[in-house]
Amino acid sequence: MRSTSLFDVRVPHVETLDVAAESARLRKDEERLTKDIAAKVRQLDDPVFLSRAPEKIVQALRTTLADRRVELQKVQERIKELESAT
Repeated sequence: MRSTSLFDVRVPHVETLDVAAESARLRKDEERLTKDIAAKVRQLDDPVFLSRAPEKIVQALRTTLADRRVELQKVQERIKELESAT
């Protein structure tokens, strides 16, 4: 399964899912997204950055932050699904 803030893609296959490998991949994605979100929040909370950055950049950063939060939520939901299936 792959997710973005706009869609989820699930490709069913005959092989069984390696739950441990999928869980590890999802945890890595969760960590990456958490760090990315924290960095973007720090930038948006910095009044110096906000005063100097063009509005176009600030808006793009806010949009990306919203997308990352949606992606993180989906990854966390998938982790819960895997944990409840085992």
